[in-house]
Amino acid sequence: MPNQYMYMPLGRPAHGFGFQHLLTTIALLFIPLLPTSAQTVLPSGFGERQYAAGLTNPTAMAFAPDACPASGTPVHRLFVCEQAGTVRVFRNGSLRPTPFLTVNADTRGERGLDGICFDPNFAANGYVYVYYTIRPANDSTPTHNRVIRVTADPANPDVALLGSAKTILDLPDLGLSSYVHNGSCLRFGPDGKLYIAVGENGNGSNSQSLNTVFGKILRINPMPENPDGTNPESTFPTDNPFYSTATGLNRAIYCLGLRNPFTFAFQPGTGRLFIDDVGSSTWEEINLGLNGKNYGWPTIEGPAEPPVNGFTNPIFAYNHFPNQGGPPVPLGCAITGGAFYNPPPSCSGDPPFAFPSSYVGQYFFLDLCGDWIYTMDPDHIDPASQFGFHKITQFASNIHGAATYLTVGPDKNLYYISRNDGAVYQIRYPASLAPTIGTQPTDVLVGQGWPATFTVDASGNPPLHYQWQHNQVDIPGAADSPTYTLQNPTVAADNGATFRCVVSNSYGSTHTRDALLTVLTKQPPVCTISSPVANTYYDAGDTITFSGSAVDGHDIVTGDPQDGVLGPSAFTWQILFEHHPLNNPNHHTHPFYPPTSGIAGGTFTIPQTGETDPDVWFRIFFTARDSYGLSTTIVRDIYPRHVKMKVTTSPVPLRVKIDASPQDAPYPFWSVVHLIRSIGVDSPQVLNGLTYDFVSWSDGGARFHNVSAPQTATGYVANFWKRLGYGSITANPNPIRVSDGSGEGATTLFWSSGQTNKVEVRLGAPGGQLIARSGAGSFSQLTNKSIRDGTKIYLQDVSNNQPLTRSYTLDVVTLHVINTPSALTPPTGSITADPNPFVADSQGVGQTTLAWASYGTSAVEIHVNAPNGPRFAGGDPGIFSVGTGHWVVDGMTFYLQNVSNGLPLTSANTLATVTMSVVSRTPAGSISANPNPFQPNAQGVGQTTLTWTSAGTNRVEVHVNSPTGNRLAAAGPGSFSVSTGQWVRDGMTFYLQNVSNGLPLSPANTLATVTATASH
Repeated sequence: MPNQYMYMPLGRPAHGFGFQHLLTTIALLFIPLLPTSAQTVLPSGFGERQYAAGLTNPTAMAFAPDACPASGTPVHRLFVCEQAGTVRVFRNGSLRPTPFLTVNADTRGERGLDGICFDPNFAANGYVYVYYTIRPANDSTPTHNRVIRVTADPANPDVALLGSAKTILDLPDLGLSSYVHNGSCLRFGPDGKLYIAVGENGNGSNSQSLNTVFGKILRINPMPENPDGTNPESTFPTDNPFYSTATGLNRAIYCLGLRNPFTFAFQPGTGRLFIDDVGSSTWEEINLGLNGKNYGWPTIEGPAEPPVNGFTNPIFAYNHFPNQGGPPVPLGCAITGGAFYNPPPSCSGDPPFAFPSSYVGQYFFLDLCGDWIYTMDPDHIDPASQFGFHKITQFASNIHGAATYLTVGPDKNLYYISRNDGAVYQIRYPASLAPTIGTQPTDVLVGQGWPATFTVDASGNPPLHYQWQHNQVDIPGAADSPTYTLQNPTVAADNGATFRCVVSNSYGSTHTRDALLTVLTKQPPVCTISSPVANTYYDAGDTITFSGSAVDGHDIVTGDPQDGVLGPSAFTWQILFEHHPLNNPNHHTHPFYPPTSGIAGGTFTIPQTGETDPDVWFRIFFTARDSYGLSTTIVRDIYPRHVKMKVTTSPVPLRVKIDASPQDAPYPFWSVVHLIRSIGVDSPQVLNGLTYDFVSWSDGGARFHNVSAPQTATGYVANFWKRLGYGSITANPNPIRVSDGSGEGATTLFWSSGQTNKVEVRLGAPGGQLIARSGAGSFSQLTNKSIRDGTKIYLQDVSNNQPLTRSYTLDVVTLHVINTPSALTPPTGSITADPNPFVADSQGVGQTTLAWASYGTSAVEIHVNAPNGPRFAGGDPGIFSVGTGHWVVDGMTFYLQNVSNGLPLTSANTLATVTMSVVSRTPAGSISANPNPFQPNAQGVGQTTLTWTSAGTNRVEVHVNSPTGNRLAAAGPGSFSVSTGQWVRDGMTFYLQNVSNGLPLSPANTLATVTATASH
């Protein structure tokens, strides 16, 4: 039937480790759907074996730092966490019957008992630290993660001392909408502090905020909590980077900008901290953990070239897909384990196991989907790498599936967890060149006619050859494979038969244990999922009902009925959150609904936050097991409805943030319907030299706000306002003297502008004849000889193709023409200074710019304080200007002298003068707004007109919200006004700043303020 698949209706193996166990390997991060049977490939001389088995959802592990015994064989104790809340102990690989510790853990999604470490002084104090999610009273109650300390019982150190649990740290509530990115790794640093990895809880913006510990590495003194649940100040080291600026728990932050720091490790000897941060869509990162550093998530993912200011690039990163700018290998989907190979000193009696010396100091790391282990040399950079990556080498391939966690044991061997197998594997050196068995085939129970599969894992010098045997007799035609399937076993021929595998190579051979096959004439149950129906599609937030039924089969020989209709006690339900299709190499799963037995069905709610990738779906597993041990598992897949969304900005394309990740607008993307998405923009933003301030969203939301993805394609527009351009235009000469009777003349136009990227000079009207075009800055241009008296010249702001209207006029100058008879035209001239009055410094000295024009002359000069005083400038007739420099004093006079044909420097030949004066030493000003109060719109923004006057200045500016805030306008002394535009909010204050002669923007130079209020 569509969308409903049947899996291996096997029975219960003799050791209780069969397919049903494989289905329950849920925890922590991502889990491939089914295990693989490929053999691990290791370097020559290395071997692999299954060290610890029989675990349910193992999540983390650590070897106890026990003291070496005075005599006898050392005992190596491996502590392994299970997601549901149990810590199991293996002594030299043998499982102890009683758990070390059991806590009541929340197992929704990636939550659970996920972290463990030992106190550096464990041999003396017996302290063990664990990180787990407290199980709430019900699934509708928020919960949080907690770090506790327990003490090993001195009488039996394989169990925790009853009543010894002390709460060390309670983390903030996780909420109910996201069950991913939990972090949870614990390690003691060489400084004796406890370091704690905390994921961003499915919310990228947490990683950049210093107001939450999510998305961080924490560093604390492991002090027990106060009785009221708070932490004493001594919990937080005073040399933490944000201790003096943060409060409470946030003082624990050591570094930030992490997504899901799944594991991390300190290198013995050097103390280097490497953080394995699970990425999102593209990159997996190894970060060098340093005090106060920010690793960029969600602003950047992976290496940025060039590095982004304020963020620290990973020291190594690898890609999810080939040919995307990174090195060709490795490829994977989630970095889930890392460990330095710096083994501890040997105990007396320890076997002399040790990797070759070339591996000492290497960093081993693995990937959940890649099924590989690589090494990285922390001390050598690969010069051929595009991003200067450290040298990496593949160490192992085809390791056991869904691998997580790496550690180096006291025997100097490497250990990792296989989530698919529920086991811990040991990679050892040296290993026998002849084959050795790592994982034995298990006993199998099947109904007659159903296939039975046996698998072996072996190591040795390749190539390895496999020969399967039935009752110790070679099976003809059996494939040379570590897996053998008997397709159609019968009671008569196969019940009670044994199967084993002989593994051989050129150095020898060995064989596995005899695995018993039990074949029954009984048949497995027939299962039906009645809800959800096939081809069900969901929206985020939907509540899905699941239910099913099962009828046991009939004896295939006698036809006798078996258990008949099975009840809920025979049922187990499990739900996985799938990411990418099964045929995608990066397919993986997130745990969602843990295996739950004894129910006929139930409900679950699709989260509205968390994973934002639209390439997701849910798979519901339904298993029925009869009284004979036979079981059948079927699945039902449900898929999301999608919607196309787009976020853009107006009037120009700027940057937007989708789920806290920056993108270039316009940005289209797909979303699951009704998934909560965060959209926002930074403000202000600068594009092509222009500054833009956010005004409103098209949906009326705040600058950063959440939207529920609608059912139909929808666009969202962030409206910005370009800050007002400012500028001035003058002419010299003005008036223009003409003597040819035409009434028309020429002049030079001078203009300057700011907060624009393009201005135009227009004749007669804002849309009149184009005279000149320029960018921001100061420019000049000579007109043609066609200017008439009363001609107006307009300086227009045309940034972003703004229309040629009076609204965008920055300044206007009116030109005048004076007609004089040519025969009577004497030499004439004019000289001006701007500014005048000028602002002097404490020594009474200032500067200005002189502008002069002359007619009927062949040469002129500027002299200081007398017609024959020091010469300042000179040249041809016409129109000129020049800055004086910082030496002008009050009362200084500049003389424009006609020196045509060698005329003497006398008063008779003075064409014009200008005398400088100093403005008042007490600048003053006022500013007002009209209307005030103003009328706001639905988004709470409105507009007003500002009017200001200043005296004792030569330049003032209007700034918003502080003396150093955004600049709105600039002008000289006198009275001016400007409209703000539709962006003023209630309580916004405008500052009139004296910036004469470059005075700084400070409260000391504020002349006046006005606060705009909104009418209610």
